[in-house]
Amino acid sequence: MIIGVLMDVKVLVNEKNIIELDLGDLDQSLAQLLVEKLNEDKDVEFASYKVEHPLTATPKIYLRTKKGEPGKLLLAKLDEIKNEVSDFKKQFLDIVK
Repeated sequence: MIIGVLMDVKVLVNEKNIIELDLGDLDQSLAQLLVEKLNEDKDVEFASYKVEHPLTATPKIYLRTKKGEPGKLLLAKLDEIKNEVSDFKKQFLDIVK
C-alpha cells in the first residue's frame, strides 16, 4: 500500500511557491515520474529531483510554482499517476484473462 510507504516522506521546505521533499526509502522511479508530470503543468516554473549518492542518499524533489500552492499541485499529480496506474492495471487484467 503506497500510503504506508509515503509515511517516510519529509517536507524539507514549504513556502509560498516552493516545496522540497525527501522521499525517504522510495527509489527514484516515482521521483522521476512525478517530476515529468509536474513539468508538463503550465503553473510549474521548475521541478526536479536529485539523489546525492546512488547507494546512500534518498531522492529529493524540488518544486517551484508560478502560482498556486505547490503541495496541492504535487498531490494532484500523484492522483493523476495513481489513476494512470489503475487504468493500466485494468487494461492488463483484461488482456490476461
